[in-house]
Amino acid sequence: MQKLLGCQGIIMKGKIAAILCLLILPLISLALIVPAKAADGSPYGWVEPAYVGQDVYYDTYIVGYLTGTNWNFTFSWTNYEGHQINVTALRMYFSWGKNYTSAYPTQVAAGATKIFSFANMTPTLPEAPEQIGPFWYQVYIHHANNTVAPYDDNSIYTGIYNSNFAVLSADHLACLNLWAKYTMFLGGSPSMMLPQGMFPFGGNITEVQVLFTRAMLELEQGSLIFEAGVFGAAKTHLQTGDTYFSDALTAWNDRGTAIEDADLAYKEAQTTYYTALGDANKMNAYGWILFGLGWMFIGLGIIIYAFRKPKVVQG
Repeated sequence: MQKLLGCQGIIMKGKIAAILCLLILPLISLALIVPAKAADGSPYGWVEPAYVGQDVYYDTYIVGYLTGTNWNFTFSWTNYEGHQINVTALRMYFSWGKNYTSAYPTQVAAGATKIFSFANMTPTLPEAPEQIGPFWYQVYIHHANNTVAPYDDNSIYTGIYNSNFAVLSADHLACLNLWAKYTMFLGGSPSMMLPQGMFPFGGNITEVQVLFTRAMLELEQGSLIFEAGVFGAAKTHLQTGDTYFSDALTAWNDRGTAIEDADLAYKEAQTTYYTALGDANKMNAYGWILFGLGWMFIGLGIIIYAFRKPKVVQG
């Protein structure tokens, strides 16, 4: 009985765990390094961005950093110039109108490949407003024709260009993380959430279905407000939906496990009853067999007695 109840509890926990895995899957896409390639095939990537993936506000794929934190960029460059390059600095230009330069004195022989990386502060929202993002960027390598002054400063365009860099407010980032958590599970696009109807789990437990429905309504409303760019209000609705969803899973685990345990206990009681009934019927059958055998032996005794009884000779 205890083993069966334990197995039933494991089944319920397995269902909950499977759903939690589905919710976590989209968050795995927030990789430590986001790889890409320049037009000439040189790989490059952003290191530990705050968010990577689809943004329904921009309706495109973005690499986002939280305003006020450091962005970190790394890339590989091969010297196809035909002669040694005396690198002096790296420069990255963003379309909010600012160049970021980092001193990087090194030499790259002709045909050689070198890995570069540099970082800087993500700008404030007044400097790079979310409303005009995402922003494009280009990467340049500055070099000199000599290793000692005076020398000419030149720049080489690396071919690295993209238009997916986003400067994120805290509310925007919170919306992205919550939206990413539920979008795969609920159907991809926020506008597809409600037409799917009730959540396809929870059984007939009213409390669970009510909580899931409330979660859907809040997530849908929050997602629509998020698309409109009102991040503070959107975050409130998405967080409320997230709380309802968590409460629903808890209720499903508690009430569902209790129902399964009660059902299993009922079936176990039935099994015990019918087993006992079968044992009783077998005992009754054995009794009737013994009763019949008793009468059979009595009959045999009478017959034997009749054959062996002394006969009386009539005079």
